[in-house]
Amino acid sequence: MKVFLSSVISGFEEYRDAAAKACRTLKHQVLRAEDYGANSTSPQKVCLAGVRDADVVVVVLGARYGDVQPSGLSATHEEFREARERRELLGFVQDGVAREAKQEEFVKEVRQWATGHYTGSFRSPSELNEKVVESLHRFEVVKATGPVDEREMLGRAQKLIPDSRSMRETALCVIVAGGPKQQVLRPAELEQELLQKELRKEGLFGDLAVLDPSDGSEVIVADNRMEIRQEHHSLAIDQLGSARIVTPAKGEDEDRMSFGLVLIEEDVQALIERSLQFVSWVLDRIDSRERLSRVVPLVSLLGSGYHAWKTRAEHTRNPNRSSMSTRGDQVLTAKLSPVSRPRASLRMQSTELAEDFTTLLRREIKP
Repeated sequence: MKVFLSSVISGFEEYRDAAAKACRTLKHQVLRAEDYGANSTSPQKVCLAGVRDADVVVVVLGARYGDVQPSGLSATHEEFREARERRELLGFVQDGVAREAKQEEFVKEVRQWATGHYTGSFRSPSELNEKVVESLHRFEVVKATGPVDEREMLGRAQKLIPDSRSMRETALCVIVAGGPKQQVLRPAELEQELLQKELRKEGLFGDLAVLDPSDGSEVIVADNRMEIRQEHHSLAIDQLGSARIVTPAKGEDEDRMSFGLVLIEEDVQALIERSLQFVSWVLDRIDSRERLSRVVPLVSLLGSGYHAWKTRAEHTRNPNRSSMSTRGDQVLTAKLSPVSRPRASLRMQSTELAEDFTTLLRREIKP
């Protein structure tokens, strides 16, 4: 396995050597700036290429932020941003030091992205060495489950799209399938009263509630799936850690959310963002060890064919004028390209993901 080592270099050589030694102890190939030698391109471009060539990126953060590049970020920060979209991250933060202000913000960003067994703290080179060995080993154990198969994950997500023929109104469906494929919940765990109570409580009354607190609900366990059903909303999870949220695309207050037969773009986007964040919470609850490292999110509009699509500003200017789609009751599904994303993106990039999904749906609906 190729491991790219990212950190400041000057004054941090002892720590970099300790991290590199840890990687080699586990027979991994270490990629780092010191070893690239002379190159016709800029050193930072070579390092960013090294990030893309690696299987995992180890980020080690001390007190110093490092020299700022033309991008406005330090070289380490650039490497982190490059890695978080494409590679797995292991983050290690030095304790007991006075960090520069920009470094403190960088540390917060890394800790938010690389949670659970993907982060660690250290005070000495020897402790860093031990933490890197431990974390890389655990990472290998997780990966031993199997490779991430985007096609399989996408197919699994698509199978969770509900039958639109049973829909009496326009519904928004957000689905997330995780990988690598493995059992996250045992059949008995799907029936645990505590899990069902927690999901129902958070779904009804939490900060990211996706169910209707004014409506009754029932819990159904069937086909290796547990589902909390309401008349217009539903929340489902299965043994593989896949999650599905169905909510009315028009919301509860038609005057505010839908304006009759018009879907308001900003409200659709807000529903998608909220649902993605809720799924992130669900995964943290059922898979705290983060065995699922990648996710494939899908968004579908069910029963959307004869609705108009407008921004709030467009509707305010012309509330009585709309161009209607002629797609009938066709299910409209939006997927990203590439279809998979790091699991942390559900939380850290929910706004951007919701914006992209909304744009894709608009292209299908709006004439």
